[in-house]
Amino acid sequence: MVVTIADVAKRAGVANSTVSKVLKNYVKVSEETRKKVLESVAELHYVPNSMASALSSKKFDRVALYIYINDQNQSIDEINMLYLLGAFAKAQKHNLDFITIFNSMVAGMNKDELVHYLYSQSISSLVVYGLNKEDTIIHEIIKEQIFKCVVVDAPIVNERTSSVEVDHLNGQYEVAKKLVDKNNLHAIMYLAGKKNGYVTDSRLAGIKKLQDEYNLDVSVFYADFSEKKAIEIVMEHGTDVDGIVCASDLMAIGAVHALKQLDIFRPCCGYDGIRLMGYAGKEIYTCKQDFYHISEVAIDEIVELINGGHGRSVKLDYKIVRIKYEDVIL
Repeated sequence: MVVTIADVAKRAGVANSTVSKVLKNYVKVSEETRKKVLESVAELHYVPNSMASALSSKKFDRVALYIYINDQNQSIDEINMLYLLGAFAKAQKHNLDFITIFNSMVAGMNKDELVHYLYSQSISSLVVYGLNKEDTIIHEIIKEQIFKCVVVDAPIVNERTSSVEVDHLNGQYEVAKKLVDKNNLHAIMYLAGKKNGYVTDSRLAGIKKLQDEYNLDVSVFYADFSEKKAIEIVMEHGTDVDGIVCASDLMAIGAVHALKQLDIFRPCCGYDGIRLMGYAGKEIYTCKQDFYHISEVAIDEIVELINGGHGRSVKLDYKIVRIKYEDVIL
């Protein structure tokens, strides 16, 4: 059943013209009325005519690439850049129309305001990169299936939502195991990411798996994927362990820097496989993800959903590698 503007007006208890004014963002509408209309739009999953016409023509579906910026990074965000490049390339092949939205652009919006904003941009689908547990608005949108969605690095699946990620649990387990086996370690420091992150949980589960298998003494610290926090933690606790496992390469770079300042040697490994690791001054093991390819797969998956497919979980490969300086200057 197609939802019309009249259905929205009836649900909100206002005139059709009032709904139109709200959707066109007229300023002379009371906040109470605007809220009722936007709630009705969300509840009925109403699609404005401009978007409906585009969808019915089947010429394109406009996709929003929704990206979280990590404000704790002390370097250029290589990962998000690769995500964008992969998405742009694949979207062009599919002839998809898309826009990029950074989370900071819509900070402060409630769910109804964000849905209205997306509708006003003729968005039919979302690809969400880096969703955390605390963003209740995006979680509500996904749960209510207002848009077709692909989430990268979040294990959320429903009829209209797919998940795309590598197996972070086993990736973290394998790179840490390699470090432990090579150096015969017994007590390790684990620098985890953000407490509100899905990948943090998965990677931490990988470390706990290794801990149980080897009966390791593991000290866990949350460094928020921050090079600076990694330096501070290692400076304070680095002498208490015989190895350091980091849940990101950026934290591993910080850990290596701190160890140099302490003038001690502790074997260390990272996670992600970013090119910046080549400048760390040491060849250390890391779990390398192909972020460009991950994003390509995410776009393929959103196209599958647009074409009537059902949400599913897609797991991708990773590699345990050592990144050398020569690898990044070629």
